[in-house]
Amino acid sequence: MKLLELLGKLGRTGRARAARRRYGRAVSVFAASKGATDPFDAILRRAGAVFASHHGRSVAVNYGSAAGELAVCVSAVGLVDRSELTKLVLEAPPAQLSHLVARLAGSTVALGGTLQAGGAWWCGSAANRIVVLCEPSVGERLLDRLRTQALHHVTLNVHDRSDDLTAIGLIGCATPKVLRALGTYGDSGDARWVLPFTTGTVHGVELEWLLECDRRALALVPREDAGTVWRALEDAGRRFGISCVGHEAATRYMLVERGGRAAALKA
Repeated sequence: MKLLELLGKLGRTGRARAARRRYGRAVSVFAASKGATDPFDAILRRAGAVFASHHGRSVAVNYGSAAGELAVCVSAVGLVDRSELTKLVLEAPPAQLSHLVARLAGSTVALGGTLQAGGAWWCGSAANRIVVLCEPSVGERLLDRLRTQALHHVTLNVHDRSDDLTAIGLIGCATPKVLRALGTYGDSGDARWVLPFTTGTVHGVELEWLLECDRRALALVPREDAGTVWRALEDAGRRFGISCVGHEAATRYMLVERGGRAAALKA
């Protein structure tokens, strides 16, 4: 709690800096990559993103002040590009797919359900379709295992969608407010009535949501529509204090969040 209180005090100046950074003149430094001319990357650079290479992918590590961005997550909500995540799609007959997931992840996944195992999120997109999200280091090993399985099961299809799908994250205490404003929770506005892996529409773009917890959510979006969804999330979250945050702040916030939960469990 002391750490969270300290971060809360940082929030006043951090949010002010973040606001100036978003609406002021932005200058960014970025690592050259095959995605350097990507329209979505251009949007992030205009917002002030500082890019670096992460497992061979260009990542927005911060927008000028990782500490200020962390404070935004603690006191409001951050908007973060998680395009670096590995995104795999598994397709097979339902019985075979259920058996495969049970072997690799230790349990089955129902339609609309999720399972966090082995450093990956296993998400039930359809009866015959599972979406897997994980860090690139985990994804490389998992993809090798899945391709080996596919050699022995002709009805199993493994697709690496890491390049053509973008993951856009909401992170922080005001995440539910933004999701409610977007209509993600349906007419009731109650998160308890929504499956953890669900479909939705943002500004006319169909997407899938991974609702990790009450403070984190990921939208899976076709790469060509990422800019449209990013701006729509900014618009929906503006009244809740949303601001762009980089990979550094998002990672630190998740560590703080896990530490707080561990402390609560010990208490």
